Amino acid sequence: MKLMIKTREGIRICDWESYALLRDNVQHFLEQGRPQARFQALHGLERAVDGEAQRIDAARLRGEVLRAWSALWWRKFSEAAISPRTHAIMVRAAAAPTAEETVAAKSTSWNLPMRADAETPIPKAAGRFVNAVLALTSSAEDGDWVEIRRLGEAPSFARVAS
Repeated sequence: MKLMIKTREGIRICDWESYALLRDNVQHFLEQGRPQARFQALHGLERAVDGEAQRIDAARLRGEVLRAWSALWWRKFSEAAISPRTHAIMVRAAAAPTAEETVAAKSTSWNLPMRADAETPIPKAAGRFVNAVLALTSSAEDGDWVEIRRLGEAPSFARVAS
């Protein structure tokens, strides 16, 4: 599955996995395991993953991605967390998980959505998503929007719910 990110600056396609890695680790390390309003734009992209195109404030998304990049830079891939939602999408679960709280991947048998060297900073491992957002929002001003669409097959539970 891919995400199409579109602004007045252009369009970029990035893999869902790099987005999921960043989002899950923002939630785990910066939001005490549960989504909070501080990263509302980043979490809002989940509706696009489910198939509903989203318009998100470009400057807000840029700010959230920059905060995440800075705050998570000292966290290594070996410490990465995963959410039940990400795991459910990866294993093509038929039902959406009821739990939201992230867990350290090494404490479970779950695979992370992507692979990287253990010492790689998490934001660097999520670089395809980060770089796409930062490139497309480099001149974002108040009132600018990012449009996000899913390309490819929806999570199994999103298809069931539709």
